[in-house]
Amino acid sequence: MYEREFYDILNQGERILWADKPHRTIHLLKGVPMLIFGLLWGAFDFFFIMMARGTGMMFFMVPFMLIHMAPLWIGVGGMIALLASYRNTIFCYTDKRVIIRGGFWGIDYKSIDFDAIAAIEVNVNPIENNLGVGTIRINEDYIHTGKRSVRTGKRLYGIDKPYEVYKELKKVALDIRSDISYPNQLRPEGNPGYNTEYKD
Repeated sequence: MYEREFYDILNQGERILWADKPHRTIHLLKGVPMLIFGLLWGAFDFFFIMMARGTGMMFFMVPFMLIHMAPLWIGVGGMIALLASYRNTIFCYTDKRVIIRGGFWGIDYKSIDFDAIAAIEVNVNPIENNLGVGTIRINEDYIHTGKRSVRTGKRLYGIDKPYEVYKELKKVALDIRSDISYPNQLRPEGNPGYNTEYKD
């Protein structure tokens, strides 16, 4: 259904094995924490603007508060961006790599070759469990830079049948790593441990 959205970037002979969109609710939930914070911040500022009515400070207070309400604009803007980007957000994996399609104004692609995948995890939080979806985490880790922690890796979030997708991803990754480590011409015919299906 969504495979055609990736045809323009596939390499010659590359085959799509799976493609799907995230659940809309899970996609939009990414912007909820900042939206809630922005609304609370905006309500606090609005209270002070109302307190300043009828005083000589009103002329200066309104422009200052409009700037001071930046968290509100960021929260609302972030939610609008998520709504707009949902149409372009699709995940897929081929017999070569995992591809993430997204973008707000245009269409962006990010990919991870299977031979670069060191870890794959599946996670289903309570909200996802209620919706019948889950998240696949690929090479997820945290890099500590001073007082900040930056998350690395990719996520296929809000996808249907997460455990099946996880199982197939693990199999393809193992097949490809086995093919790289043990080329077909070097494998003993009677060794089932290297009986993979990947074709270079």
